[in-house]
Amino acid sequence: MIYYFSSGEFGSLVFLEISKLIEIKKVITIPNRPKGRGQKFQEPLIKSIALEKNVEVIQTENPEDLEFNERPDFIVVCDYGKILKEKMLKLPKIAPLNIHPSLLPKYRGAAPIERAMMEGDEIGISIILMNEKVDEGKIIRQEKVDYSIEMTKGDLYPILAKLSAKLLKLSIEDFMNNNVNLMDQIGKPTYAKKIKKEELFLDFNENYLKIVRKINALSPKPTARTVIKNLYLKFYRAIPCEMNLKPYEIYINKEEFIIGALDGSVKILEVQPENSKIMKAKDFINGYAKLILA
Repeated sequence: MIYYFSSGEFGSLVFLEISKLIEIKKVITIPNRPKGRGQKFQEPLIKSIALEKNVEVIQTENPEDLEFNERPDFIVVCDYGKILKEKMLKLPKIAPLNIHPSLLPKYRGAAPIERAMMEGDEIGISIILMNEKVDEGKIIRQEKVDYSIEMTKGDLYPILAKLSAKLLKLSIEDFMNNNVNLMDQIGKPTYAKKIKKEELFLDFNENYLKIVRKINALSPKPTARTVIKNLYLKFYRAIPCEMNLKPYEIYINKEEFIIGALDGSVKILEVQPENSKIMKAKDFINGYAKLILA
C-alpha cells in the first residue's frame, strides 16, 4: 500500500505513470490556492487526476497534523512543496521514498530540471530513501535520460515521468525481495534554487547557446521573455543559429525570426505577444513583422 505526496505538475504526470504500474491508496497534497489575476481558488492538478482514478485525496497545509488509521508500506514523495519531518517519515512500514528529477547529489532543491537544462548538464531520475534533510538520502536507483538543446522542459516531462514510474516500481520490488542496494551520494552537491521572476528576462548580450537553453528550460512555464520595440514577448521554443548578428539585432524573412546574441544567434520557433496566443514564428511574422522592424 502506497501513500503519494505531491503538489506540482511534474508530480501529477508521475502519478499517472505510477498508477499504470502500482496501486496508490491515498494522495496527500496542498489546499486549494488563489491563482491568476482574479485570485480565484484553484485545486492542485493532482487532485482532479487522482479523483478520476478513484484515489482518495487529502489536502492539508501541514502533513504532520495528519492521523491515519493504517500505516502504508511505502510513502512516495514527488514534486511536493513541503518538507516531511520525523513523524511522516516513520509512518510507512517499509520505507519513505522520494522521486527526485536529477542525478543526485547534483541539483538538490526546488528547480532541478530547469537548472540542469539551463546549464546544459545531464538530467535523470534518482529514487532515494528519505531522511529529514532535503534530497540527501541514500540512492536506491538512478538513471539518466538523453535530451537535446532543442527540447523544452515540456518535452522532457513525460519522458522523466515514465522513467520515474519504472524506477519506483523496481525500487519497491528491491525492498520486497530484500535486495536493496543503498548507495551514498557521491560528489560535490549542487543546489537548484527556485526560479526568480527577474531570471525570466533574457539578455541577448549573453552567449546564444545559454539563451536557447534558458528559453527551452523555462517552457511552457514560467516562460522566458523580453521586450523588443515596446513589444512584450514570451518565448516557448528556440534553437541555436550561427547567423552572424549583433546582440539584439533582428533578422526576419517569411518564415524565420532570429535574434542576435553573443557568438551566434537565437532562432525563435514559438512566441507569444502580450494579450495574444502562442504562435509559430511564421504566424508571428505575418502579424508583427512591421512592428518589430520599425
